[in-house]
Amino acid sequence: MSLKAAYIVCHPPLIITEIGKGEERKIQKTIDAYHRIAQEIAEIDPKTIIILSPHALVGYDFFQISPGEKAHGDFRM
Repeated sequence: MSLKAAYIVCHPPLIITEIGKGEERKIQKTIDAYHRIAQEIAEIDPKTIIILSPHALVGYDFFQISPGEKAHGDFRM
């Protein structure tokens, strides 16, 4: 297996429609970049995608690997 691509993206809260409430247009270039990256990933058609996040559960001696099937969250807070 070899690395096909890597991306680093910002994720401002406004990008979520329920949070942005119409203000998303202020970050349209970011949204457009997400769409370009999504298209590139679709063209690469990877078997595996690894997503790293500073919001994931971490410790000084481990990092979490989530199976994704049961992951969930919301923005109520």
